[in-house]
Amino acid sequence: MFIGVDHGTTAIRFATEEGRCWSMTRQDASRLSTEEIVKAISHSLDVDRVDLLALSYSMGDGLTKIVRLQDAPNRGLISQDGAGLHVGGGTRVFEAILASGWPAILLPGIHRGSDIDPRLRVFSHGMSPEKVGLAYGVFKGKSSSFIVCDASSNTVTFAVLEGRIVGAIDAPIFAPGLTQGPLDVQAIRDVDSKLMTANSAFTRGGILPKWGRSSLEECSLEEREMALESLALFAAMEVAALLVLCRDRGSEKPDIFLAGSPAARIEPLVSGLLGRRAGVLDRCAAAQGCALIAKDVYGGAEEIIGIGVENERDIRKRDK
Repeated sequence: MFIGVDHGTTAIRFATEEGRCWSMTRQDASRLSTEEIVKAISHSLDVDRVDLLALSYSMGDGLTKIVRLQDAPNRGLISQDGAGLHVGGGTRVFEAILASGWPAILLPGIHRGSDIDPRLRVFSHGMSPEKVGLAYGVFKGKSSSFIVCDASSNTVTFAVLEGRIVGAIDAPIFAPGLTQGPLDVQAIRDVDSKLMTANSAFTRGGILPKWGRSSLEECSLEEREMALESLALFAAMEVAALLVLCRDRGSEKPDIFLAGSPAARIEPLVSGLLGRRAGVLDRCAAAQGCALIAKDVYGGAEEIIGIGVENERDIRKRDK
């Protein structure tokens, strides 16, 4: 069996290569012991034997290759500090997988050190490791050249051309999500005035916090519709930005997909704004894509959509 783990903004999702999926909130994971997490994964996915597990964790900016979990320096991070909410659930899952004895690999994020279009290396970070899983699932099952916009709590968009990741626009750079987003002029003023930290400004930089709301459920019907229309507009703008990159690299019409919990609701809006249809990916797409990475690395793959695999022969050896 092969398992993939999607370390998302609000939840951690676990899936097999066939698509069985289970999730827990990051808050719930932070309250469980490592033994309880392993037991919950085993029960929920009906695990009998794990051949290889592919884990995504935090920003993944300390890695440029896929590595064995036990070989990853500093959990694959440059620093434990980063953009986003720090709950502790992802760390507890990382520790649980490490202690489980299951063979596991850690996926890198896409960042300045990655093999992408060099013009996009002006930004320090492009996307977190679970998006690599999302990209691989689309590549294996749907398309070799495509753009995915993952718009939910935050918005991240990336492009894959002829089976290689060529660029990504991370959440602090361009389009706001529902709760998190880039720092605008007022946020910069607030940070400079020491009213909040830069990370606090980012976690409150989305569409809903600007209206004093923390979720769509708190919104009136009119507010909810406007929030989704805003999310769709910025998602379409970010996709359009990467379409410029794709055209410049010789791909006139890559496929377009939307991910994230509101994807089905904003798809008609995004498709209308772009003038072409966008596909919708389900909530477990990233975790299943990570499981497919585990399966192919176990099978001997030396590269995954442009990302190298370090010591792939050692990865395929089960611990005795």
